[in-house]
Amino acid sequence: MTTRSYRMDHDLGFAPNPFFGWCTLACCMAELRRYSAIGDVIVGIAGSGKQGLHHIHPQLIYWMVVEDDPSFDRYWNDPRFSQKRPRLNGPKMWAAGDRTYRHEPGEPEWRFEQSMHYVSGAAQPNGGHVVRDTKVDRVLVGRTFTYWGKSGPRVPDHLIGLFPATRHYKNCPPGPDLDELHQLMGLNAPLGLAGDPADWVNRRYFTKMIS
Repeated sequence: MTTRSYRMDHDLGFAPNPFFGWCTLACCMAELRRYSAIGDVIVGIAGSGKQGLHHIHPQLIYWMVVEDDPSFDRYWNDPRFSQKRPRLNGPKMWAAGDRTYRHEPGEPEWRFEQSMHYVSGAAQPNGGHVVRDTKVDRVLVGRTFTYWGKSGPRVPDHLIGLFPATRHYKNCPPGPDLDELHQLMGLNAPLGLAGDPADWVNRRYFTKMIS
């Protein structure tokens, strides 16, 4: 088991998506999705960037244990995740759906829904999020997780070194600091969905959506 940490610039309930009994990371963080193994622990912390989650840095946003790693096609067709299909004109929990990318039989091109990463008619420079998300055809899935969103515990200063300084991920070295982080997270007592996303109050993302 490896603990892999990263900083989050935004927390929309989209990446990760902690709803309907599963925590899923289907978009963003392509290299983290590429290299994480079954049994690994993923930990997200609020980043310190001025345009992101600096107002709650350095709080934890979530952690999850990777228990499955379907392709996008398998994720799309798995009935366990049917409620995660995005519906931008619905409640925020539905609007943040991440079950979007897939292929039709015999077609090499990606099909996808409108989602937090693709709105019809919006500019998509260099392919935008669609290209970046699908370059790694793998979704991280777990039922063992705690998602605090805006209300996570603060990481003490002496443990900040377990997290990367940028949006890349970091493999946390084993030792007393990691043990302390696991205790802070409550690794042995997952809470599931324990709070609302920090950016659900941000009108930049949800102005036209139903609460």
